[in-house]
Amino acid sequence: MEELNPNHPVTRTVHDHWHKIVAILISRPPYNGRAEISEKEIQEWADKYEGSAVVIKDADHKLTLFLVDEKEAARLAREEGGLPA
Repeated sequence: MEELNPNHPVTRTVHDHWHKIVAILISRPPYNGRAEISEKEIQEWADKYEGSAVVIKDADHKLTLFLVDEKEAARLAREEGGLPA
């Protein structure tokens, strides 16, 4: 996955903090600080979500993360000024 909008303030903010985001996510139940991902799970994920993009929205001092397809990711990036119209 690549950054479609690398100069956006949210992208710039989270770029070097992805490890903190992962740590927060796996600190929550049911993981409680440890998550294991098998090779099979990685392949199944890749098969199911190939072409997906992670979107991170910042509102009300909270980050919201979600997956979208490439077309929607490009639309959102253009909307935020990250890709040519």
